[in-house]
Formats: sequence, C-alpha cells, structure tokens
Amino acid sequence: MTDVIVIGGGAVGLCVAEALVRRGASALVLESGAAGAQASAGNAGWITPGISNPVPAPGTVPQALRWMLDPASPLLVRPTLRPSFLRWSYDFWRSTSPRRYSAGMAALVALGARALGAYDALRDEGVEFEMHADGLLFVAHTEEELAAELAALRDQQALGYGGRVEPLDAAATLALEPALAAGVAGGILVADERHVRPETVTSGLAAHLRARGAAVREHAHVDRVERDGEGWAVRLAGETLRCERVVIATGAATGRLLAPLGITLPLEGAKGYSFTDPAPPVRPLRPLYLLEAKVGVSPYDGGLRFAGTLELGSRDVHVDDRRLRALDDAGMRYLEGWRSNPGRAGWAGMRPLLPDGLPAIGPVPGHDGLHVATGHAMLGITLAPATAEILAPAVLSGRAGLDLTPFSVARFDNRALHGRRTTTTRRAQWLESTS
Repeated sequence: MTDVIVIGGGAVGLCVAEALVRRGASALVLESGAAGAQASAGNAGWITPGISNPVPAPGTVPQALRWMLDPASPLLVRPTLRPSFLRWSYDFWRSTSPRRYSAGMAALVALGARALGAYDALRDEGVEFEMHADGLLFVAHTEEELAAELAALRDQQALGYGGRVEPLDAAATLALEPALAAGVAGGILVADERHVRPETVTSGLAAHLRARGAAVREHAHVDRVERDGEGWAVRLAGETLRCERVVIATGAATGRLLAPLGITLPLEGAKGYSFTDPAPPVRPLRPLYLLEAKVGVSPYDGGLRFAGTLELGSRDVHVDDRRLRALDDAGMRYLEGWRSNPGRAGWAGMRPLLPDGLPAIGPVPGHDGLHVATGHAMLGITLAPATAEILAPAVLSGRAGLDLTPFSVARFDNRALHGRRTTTTRRAQWLESTS
C-alpha cells in the first residue's frame, strides 16, 4: 500500500510529493490532465515573499465595481447569479476589513519567509529548473501608486519580511532598467526576490520524482475519496487505489472532492492570462511589476512573458483576446519600442482563490489522514515548496513545520466539523481577533 496519494500534479502537489519522498515516504501523484498544465503553466513564475498581500484588501470591492464594465481592466468580475459565487463575494467583502487584511498578511509573511530557502532545498536535492535571482522592480507612472506599494512593503517588513526594499526616483529607475519608456515616476527595487519559469519547475519535479521511484500518473481523473478502514480509498474510473494518507491539491477543483465528505471549501477560480513572446522586441533586464496595469513581465531564457489580470465569475479557461490586448497595451505604455507579435502563445488558467485570500493547508479535522493544500491564488509558485515543507511533517507525523491555524479548513462553515472543538475553536478565536 502506498503511504500517501497526492491528488493534483501542479506545482503545489508535486512539491508536496517531493517533500514526502525526501522524508522516506512512498508517494503517488494523480493528475487529471498533464502534470503542470493547469494554473502552474503560464503564470509569471515569481518567487516573491514581498508580495504577501491577500487579494481582498481594503478598497478592492469599490475598485472592482468601477472596473466591472471595462473588459480590459486588471480586475474583472463577470456578472453571475450563481448562489455559491454570491456567498463567496459576500465573504470576500468581509475579508477586506483592515484587521482581517492585516492578520492575513501576517500569516502569508510567515509562510513566505520560507520560500527562498525551500527553492534552494529543491535545487540541493537535484531538481532541475530555470531560476533567476535578479530581484523585482516595481514601476509606476504616478507617485501615489508608488507610495501605496511602498507602504504595503513596509507593512510586511514590520511583520517580519526580511527582503531589501529600495525606493528609486525616475532617473535611477531608468538607469537601472533601460527598457522602460520615459514617463515613469520612479520605482521600487525589491532586491532579494527571484523568478522561475514555472513549467520547468513542474517538469523538473515530475522527472525528479519518477527518477526516485515515485509514480506521477497523468490523465488520472479521481472521482471520489473515501474512508477505507484505517486508511483511504481513492476511486478512479474502473479502479480503486488504497493508501494510508491523502493530500488533495487540485486547485480550484478541490471542493468537488471534499463535498461528499461534508466539507465546504468555497474556492473560486481567479482566471489569469499571459502570453509568452519567444522573440520580444524589448527585453528587460529583470522582472517588472507594472503597477497601474497590475501586469507582471518575466524575462526567461529564450522568451519574455507578460502575465496579469484577475477575472472572477468565469467557469472556463477560454482565452479572451481583449484581455491579451490589455497586456499588450501595458507593454506599450511602459516599455520603449514594445509591439505585438502575432506568433506568440496566449494562455489562460484558473488560480484557486478562497474568499479571505489565504490558502487552505493542513489536516481536515475529523478525517484522520486527509490533508489539503490549495487556494494559493496568485502565490502558488512563490509558496509551493514552502507549503510542502510545512505540510509534509504534518502528513507523516502530525507535527507541522508552522502554525497552520490561519490556513485551516475549519475556518469555513463546515457542518461536518461541528463538535470537533480543538481545531475549530482555535480557528474561531483567530477569526474573532481579526474581525
């Protein structure tokens, strides 16, 4: 019998499997499609502990309402009367209170502090992937935008973020990054951030796991997870696999597997877009965050990726060309000489977002041996190895590498968890302190 079955072969699931195998466990990864082909495939690939802000920040909802009628806006809400989305939206709004936002930021900063070391550990184990350590440059056209971003970074420093933060005036910003067009008000260099090409991370992890005897099964759609004596049964079409423990890391689809167990996990897909230009007319020296446009630019070996936008209410990964044009428009506003390349590849993917902006990581109370790792929103690549490092000890021994209370499934209204007082009460106390 396999020790642990990890359901989900994206960056988070593969990192969890690697951390388990490194600790001596046998692991099997089941992925419904191709490993790394979902939300992990086309994002900016940033390892950015300095961007540990929860999505539901103060002011987010009024801004979203202002942008609703603009199909090119950085944040777009597709109108829907789906009851689950309406409930999710109400909880999202409640999470934008300053106290909840600050508490969420503190939790993410604590987890993000492990991100760089966790990537170094993957490299030390022999996982091969493309990684760059050039920092991250925030750029803006207005002083107000720069001041707001600098304030958020200072808040994170006060909570323990240890990265170097260097404000730059316009001349220093243009000297540091010659690809920028005139008109920027200045920048902020966050010098210790890194970036990876995310598809090399997932392919490298899959190859590494297989080389060490762990199976990564693709196109293996899991229908159901259920108790089987002292262990668990994972049911696929025409097949049942048994194991001692299960980790569900299927992104926005995680709620489907938890629902038959009476567990509510209100995940919504936060649709993001990107394109990758193999022959860009302009190539920045380092990753850029174009602040007003909310667009990330990542230079890779052999290409340049633009990634951005957050679209809520969508249920599929259809590529809306208007959203890709918005990325292009940002390039033309910020980069000298940028022009569109019709031969590039466009992409859209669903990033899993919980209404409070925090991931769900850890054991499912009352279901011994069942764990989750999902809901990382736009921080999936940043936090995937760190999540694995804190979760793997909890899976194998019950002792997590970090207090998982802020990330517990029990923070949501789960009838199946009523009466299991220890975890739910601690989580209730944490929520009360932030409301």
